[in-house]
Parts: sequence; structure tokens; C-alpha cells
Amino acid sequence: MKKHKRIFIKLGTSTLTSGSKHLDRAHMLEIVRAVYLLKQQGYEVGLVSSGAIAAGREVLNDPDLSPEMSSKQLLASAGQVHLMRIWEDLFDIYNLKIGQLLLTRADLQSRERYLNARDTITALFNFGIIPIINENDAVSISEIKVGDNDNLAALSAVLAEADCVILLTDQKGLYTADPRVNKDAKLICDVNVIDEKLIALAGGAGSSQGTGGMATKLKAAKVATASGVELIIASGKDPNIVLSLVKGEGEGTYFHPDTHPVLARKAWIGAARAPNGELVVDDGAYEALVKRNSSLLPSGILEINGDFKRGDTVEIKNKEGRVFARGLARYESTELNLIKRLHSDSIENILGYTHGDVAVHRDDLVVI
Repeated sequence: MKKHKRIFIKLGTSTLTSGSKHLDRAHMLEIVRAVYLLKQQGYEVGLVSSGAIAAGREVLNDPDLSPEMSSKQLLASAGQVHLMRIWEDLFDIYNLKIGQLLLTRADLQSRERYLNARDTITALFNFGIIPIINENDAVSISEIKVGDNDNLAALSAVLAEADCVILLTDQKGLYTADPRVNKDAKLICDVNVIDEKLIALAGGAGSSQGTGGMATKLKAAKVATASGVELIIASGKDPNIVLSLVKGEGEGTYFHPDTHPVLARKAWIGAARAPNGELVVDDGAYEALVKRNSSLLPSGILEINGDFKRGDTVEIKNKEGRVFARGLARYESTELNLIKRLHSDSIENILGYTHGDVAVHRDDLVVI
């Protein structure tokens, strides 16, 4: 196995708190030391750090708040400052500098903002600064939900063209059953294909402090491996495990990258952008997209659902209703409703203009 040179490490709340209500500084220092040793060996390391809300509870002395979203945003706002101060103090012990990036889903959906985030991360690496990334939970609503930082870690690794992303959690990896209730559960060490059977093994949310479960980590693994990035799930109990994981030697579940990874831009289409509508296609179109890497023509579209504009992301479904692809629409939904099932040479006659012969071009489409 090749030796990875640029890696991202995702730290869940349960890892940063050691399962308690507050941040475990001693444990965080162990993580910092592991990062220092990696950098001494020539690695470039970025962190995706959860823990802002837990840090907010700590710095505000465990306030009794209502369950409203604004309470979580309050905790995240106060906690993010506290969390980064702790990280800065700990990394300063080893004379390492950090840079903060707070992202929302909107930052990743916009191609321009996505590229700006990529350029920022690249610049930080070039200057030897450790990027620390988190969701901007203080201003987000839909982002405060199960598993966002797992997916964020995978996307961060993709946009930074990293070799590997490591998800440190309270489990050693993916098991054949839930090890907390089944003593016969066995660790799955290597995964080459993420199929429905594997997804069925993943449960729901894990600890009460965190927001991520194994199912979200599998989704992150699909994003990373499809783009040629290895993803590893391992226990964060001993942070020094990362020194072995990057060499393929530590205990965990290794999700090996696809042999034919998609381009980073297609990874962005497939994972970063939320769909605004859906297209249902016939069997011929399904075969063309999946087996021949073709563009989607209007003639293959059976049904259009949703209200979307030209350039928006759409999900593409087969006749059975299964989503198998995503892409950027060349026409808005009202236009596609007029030209669906028609040959491309009819487009200009129907609309009075044309944006090209295809509804979704293959360069703007990714099979998922």
C-alpha cells in the first residue's frame, strides 16, 4: 500500500470529549502530538473538527436551554471560539500554526465558492499551516444534523486532492454486526465495493454527544473512494493509531479507492450539491448513461419533477424510481417539460432557441 502524503483526520465529538460532556484537553493534546509526528515524517495534515456545540456547553457552564435550533446555534457560536482557542494553544506547544475554515452546504454547492475553499486549503498547506475545518453551525439550519462532518471530511479531502481521509470515532471500524450488542461481531478490515448489503450493516447515530453514526460514515466513504481517496474508519481512543493507519498497518476498516475514480468536479456534482429536481428516464436512456457514459437526451426523459433552473443539480431515476445518477441540467424544468420524449432536432422549433442537443451533458453527470 502506498504511503499517503496528504491526509485529513476527522475528529468526532465523542473522540474530543472521550465520551464526557466536556472537551478532554489531555486527549486533544495526544491528537496534536500525533499530527506533529506526521508532519515530522513529511505528511501534510488537515483536521475536520467536531465539538463546537460541546465546547459551547462547557464554556457557558452547561446552560439549561430550550430545544430550539437557535439554542444549538448559540452553543455553536460561543463554542467555536472556545474550541479554536484550545486547538491554537495546544498546537502552539509544538510551534505549529493553524487556520480555520467554517463552511456551510451553500459553500460547497456553489462552484465558485467550492473552488475558493479549495484554493484556501491549498494555500494553507503550501505555507505549512494546518487547516481546521468545521460546519458553520452558528448560521446553518439544515447542516446541524446527523453526519455532516463525516461528509464534510470526505469532501474536504476530495477538493484538497488528498490521498486519504481518516474518520476517528468511538468504534474500531465497521463490523459485521453492532459490537455493542453482539459479542460475535467481527471487524471488517477491507472494503473494495460499498453495496446494499454493506450499507445494511450500518446502524444509526452513535453516542449521545456526537451527531454521526456508521451509516453516515459509509456515505462519506462512497464520496471519497469514488474520487480516488482512501477512507479509513478507526478508533480515536489512541490518537497515535494514525501513524500506523497512513501506512496501512493500523486496526480499522479501510475503504479502498475506486480503480476508475471520477474527476473532482464530478465528485462535487455527485455529493456537494443538493438536488433541485428529478428526471425519470426510460430503459434506453438508463443503459446509455450507465454502460456507455453517454449524455442524457430529451428523448429519453419520461417525467420531470420539481422546479429547477438551467445549471441546477437534478437527480436521475430509472422507471422503478431508483436514483442512479446526478447531473447539471442544461434546460430548466419548464423547458424540459416541453421537449421531453422529443428528438433533439425538434428543440429549437419547440422553444424558439436551443441550449444544445442534450438535457444533461456527460461532462456534467456522475453515476452514483
